[in-house]
Order: sequence, then structure tokens, then C-alpha cells
Amino acid sequence: MKLKNYVGDLNGGSLLIAETRIIASVQLEKLSEEQWKQRIVKDNILQKKSAQTSLRFANVIRKRLKAMGDIYTQALLDVSDRAYVQLLLAGFIVQSPIIADFMREWLAEAKRTYKPAISAHAWGDFIQDRSRVFPVLADYSEATQKKMGSNVIKALVDAGYLNSSRQRQLQVVYLLPEVIATLRQINKQELIAVMECTQ
Repeated sequence: MKLKNYVGDLNGGSLLIAETRIIASVQLEKLSEEQWKQRIVKDNILQKKSAQTSLRFANVIRKRLKAMGDIYTQALLDVSDRAYVQLLLAGFIVQSPIIADFMREWLAEAKRTYKPAISAHAWGDFIQDRSRVFPVLADYSEATQKKMGSNVIKALVDAGYLNSSRQRQLQVVYLLPEVIATLRQINKQELIAVMECTQ
């Protein structure tokens, strides 16, 4: 796997909870590029301060939704709030597979060894370790690596795997039935084991 595909859009934002619901609805309308820009820029449906910010968020979300397909996108609009966040994490993992490895190597390992929390240096240590497989990971600036880690930790907090960005105490997450059903329906059932890593 190429590094770009492994890391994905980690710098693009975390789960983007409020924004994704809006973009998911627009995505299903199958608009032309011109109509899409009209909604994002002129109508400012994301209510951002600048057109550039709106487009950046919208494009990150659109890329994640396209990778998961229309069944997933529709599910985002139909499921409960908790299932919605779990599905967002699934989309984040597919777009950035590095997250799955972090969850396996740090969250699952912490659970297995009865550690109550992951360390504040977990992401940095993980990147250092992964650099043996992807040496170019080390080429990212310290600020970029930190931003990536911040987005991943925030996603794990939002999805309930960690209690807070500061304490990082491990919490058990059970995937909701509608999440499991959706992942199976879109042929992403391999994510189930990854996302149940704290059980």
C-alpha cells in the first residue's frame, strides 16, 4: 500500500460530525459540480466563515462518502445518533487505514494487558514504530504528525473509545446492530473486529 493511501486525509479533520450529516444529504442528490459549488460556496450550507474552508471540509467529507458508497451515505441519515458516529469512524478508518493499525496496536493491546489508558505519547510512538514499514512517515513534520494524532484521538473520544483527549482512559465500545448490518451490507465486515477492539 502506498503511504498516501495508508494515511489518507488525516489532516482533513476528525469525524466532522455536524458537517457530514449535511454533506451526506447533498451527496445523495447527485448534483453537478456547478450545483455542488453553489450549495457549498454561495449557499454556505456548512456555515463556515470562508468559501475556502467550506470547500475544504466538503471535499474531505465527499471523498470519505464516495469511498463508502450510497448505501452507507443513506444509512448516515437513517440511523440513531450513536450509530451515526460509529459509522463515521468506519468511514474515517477506510479513508485512513493507519487508524485501524493504531486501534489494533494501542487500544486492543491496552485492553489485553489491562492498562486503563493509553499514554500521551501513544501516537508519536506508533508513528515511530510504523516508520520501519513506511520510512517516509518520518518525513512528515512534527506539527503534521501532531495534527494527525490529534484528529485520530478526537475521533476515538467522539466514538467513545477514550474518555477524553487528555486522560485517554480506555472505554468498552459495542457496535450497534444497525452499524454491523450496514458494514456487512457494504462488504466492509472486516471493520467489525477492528472497531470491537476494546471488548
